[in-house]
Order: sequence, then C-alpha cells, then structure tokens
Amino acid sequence: MNIDTINEFVFSKHNIVPGTQLNSIEDVARNHLGLHAARIGSPYTTLCSRLLQYETKMLTNKLYEEKTLIKLRCMRTTLHIAPYDIAPILFNATKDVRLSECLTFFKRNNISLNRVDELESEIISIITEKGLHAKAIEEWIIAKTEKIIEPEIKKIFAKKVLKYYWEKGVLSYFNAASNWEKEDRKYVITKSFYPNLNLDIYQVEDAKELLIIENIKKFGPVTLKDISWWSGLGLNIIKSTIEKNSTKICKFKVNGFENDFYISNEDFHELKNYNVKDIEWISFLAFEDPSLKGYHDSRLRYVDEMNLKHLLNQIGEVQASVIHNGKVIGTWIWDKKKKKMEINYFIHQDTSLIKKINQEKEKYEQILYSTTQNTLFSESEFLL
Repeated sequence: MNIDTINEFVFSKHNIVPGTQLNSIEDVARNHLGLHAARIGSPYTTLCSRLLQYETKMLTNKLYEEKTLIKLRCMRTTLHIAPYDIAPILFNATKDVRLSECLTFFKRNNISLNRVDELESEIISIITEKGLHAKAIEEWIIAKTEKIIEPEIKKIFAKKVLKYYWEKGVLSYFNAASNWEKEDRKYVITKSFYPNLNLDIYQVEDAKELLIIENIKKFGPVTLKDISWWSGLGLNIIKSTIEKNSTKICKFKVNGFENDFYISNEDFHELKNYNVKDIEWISFLAFEDPSLKGYHDSRLRYVDEMNLKHLLNQIGEVQASVIHNGKVIGTWIWDKKKKKMEINYFIHQDTSLIKKINQEKEKYEQILYSTTQNTLFSESEFLL
C-alpha cells in the first residue's frame, strides 16, 4: 500500500484535502474524536483548514452559547473539545487515569475519600450560574477544611479537590475571555451548564473498547503503538479489543514500516479503491493538530526523519505545521502583535511554491486576525 495514498486518504477523512471541508464544527470534531485544546488557540486554528466559511467566534458560540460542544480532559489527560455523542466515550475511557493523581494524593496523605466526597454538595452550592474562578473555590475549600487538613498541604489539597471534581465530571469550565487568544477560566456545574449532556452513560471498560474502535475508524490505518500513544491506553486492552472485533477490522502491511496497520473493513475497501486527487494542495495545521498527533509509531508517514526534530519540540509536542501534498515541509507560529503567521521551512523551497503558500497563508491570517476582537462576552461575564 502506497504511503502517499494512505496520507491523502486520512487527510481527506479529516477534512483537510481541498474539497473535503465541512460546514459543521461538530462533524469536524467528531471526525477527529475531539479537537486538541491544551493550548487555548489550537482548536480555533485547527478549524481553519477544515471548515467552510469559518470565523473563530463560531467555535466560541458552539461551546458557550449553543452548547453543542464541551471542553474536557480525556486522552493522555489532555484537554479536547468534543460533541455530546462522543464526549461520554472520551470521558469514561480515560476516567481512571485522570482520577489516579488525585486519589494517590488523598491516600498518601491519609485523607478519607468519603470526607472529600462529602464536600460535593457544598461546592456545588457556592458556584453561581456565571461560574467561579479556581482561586475562589480553592480558598473556600481551605477555609472549610482548615481544622482537618494539615497546614503544610492545605493549598495543594484544595487544588486536588477541585481537580477531583472536575475529573469526575461534577464541574466543567468555560473561557470567559474576550477573544480566542486569551483565557479567563471559570468553573461551572456540569449538569446545570450542559443540561442536555450525560457524561456517565458508559462504564469505563466499555468506553475504552469503544474508544479503540472509534480510533481505528477515524485515524486508520494505525498501528497498535499509534493507538496506545494517542489514547493513553495500554497495549493489552487494545489487542484484546481488536481480537474481539476481528471480523470488523483489517490488518495489513505498509512498505517501509515494520509493524502491522489496522483499519476498519469499510475503510480498507475505500482505501483500496481510492484515487489520489490530481491536484497540488497546501494546508496549515495547528499546534498538536489531531491529524498529526494521532500517530507516533508511524509518524514518518507524514514527515521525513531528518525533519522530525524540527517538527517536534523537546517534550514531543507537534508544532503548528505547513503541509504540502500530505507531507510536512515546515512549521509556523502566530505573531499576536503583528497578527501574522511566521513560517520556517525545513529546507529551501522554490519561489513558485512559496508564492502559493503565501497566498494560502493570507487566507488564514484574515480568518484569525479579523475575528480576534469579536466578543461573545460582556465585561468577561458569561451571558446565559
């Protein structure tokens, strides 16, 4: 199987190849099993390459006005934005990993989990409809528990309690800042803020299996290590899930790669019959873009080995990138002051290609610059 064909096939599934863009943010987020959102600007720039007639305020509206998307921690304990139908899968499949940090802290410091759980109703009672900043919640926890928590750990205890209720899904947060480049995080009660969302409809083990199957559907062809890297799940459950669903999944080899690749039967049929588009195409992908972050074991599919060190930073995060015909040829950053994208090519590119890239860059700059001052909020207060 030709890797260039595979690349274009996946980039088409991910709405990046020209002609595959969509009108719905929810559909784009679903196609990627969530938009990576660890950096405040990443999901806003991710959508530039995948959405028709896009403005950054559209994502803010979906999150906090229409409320058809939720931002939550899930794969690799990282923030993602997901539509309601897949959010419970992402949330529950990663729940035990996300809660482990808090539970370990409570156990190590001989703090009864029952005592922590007893705070839930009171924490809910102090949070208004407009939300509350973390500092205010933590100060309340410190005051409430000062007689039972050792002074030297009271601040970290308050942070862990807040984190515990966030990871459990009792609390969520929204960004009350005035534009997509800034963040003013406030916590709200999940059931009140998102009344049409039920995060608890799956058991953890069932959600893990669903997540693995969905990963193969959305990101396939993938290797076992790709799935583990992206999901944060262990290889044993990945292998057992694939074995349990072996009649729905195809395994095959790709020239130049040692490990087996997995893909759904439906996608394998489409891939075998896929005709590469006879066009030259250019796209800009965001920092930690899901279409690149979804692969680790097979990441040389989209970048030459000699350029890998330029694409990834010291801790393995994927830089915002310039894509030419399915391969990364450089990186870019957003200059907040100039409202411009600055590009750094891996190697010298010919003048005609640079001209085409600059034309595409101007389109992205217009989207990002023209909407930085659009506001959904008034004086940083959320409008219900």
